[in-house]
Amino acid sequence: MKRLYVSLVLIALLVVLCGVHTIHLSRFTDQLTGLLTQAQERVEHEDWDSAIQLTKKARDQWVGHEGYLHITLHHTDIDAVLVSFDETLAFLRGNEHQPAEYAAANARLITQLGLLIEAELPTITNLL
Repeated sequence: MKRLYVSLVLIALLVVLCGVHTIHLSRFTDQLTGLLTQAQERVEHEDWDSAIQLTKKARDQWVGHEGYLHITLHHTDIDAVLVSFDETLAFLRGNEHQPAEYAAANARLITQLGLLIEAELPTITNLL
């Protein structure tokens, strides 16, 4: 009987930890999405320097969480987001400002961040 209780406690602990992870990842990706959305608004007002700073801040936060992210997410997803950050920054830093190309790269990055949290939610699709 003692083994049963220990097993149930371990399962409950895993469920709680998964919930905490999902909440933390959601808040983190929402924060990054907010910074990237602000950067997009800066580009629309042709303030490219502020957009660079906001995007760099979001990228730095992403890199700062890589240890945690590598433990909890697929490495290919993490690498794809980092590549998208670099692509977005390349459009911002380019000599020829190309708002349309930047907007597409930024939208793709925001979508990738949203898909990360969707993949972690306990839905039927993810469980099957």
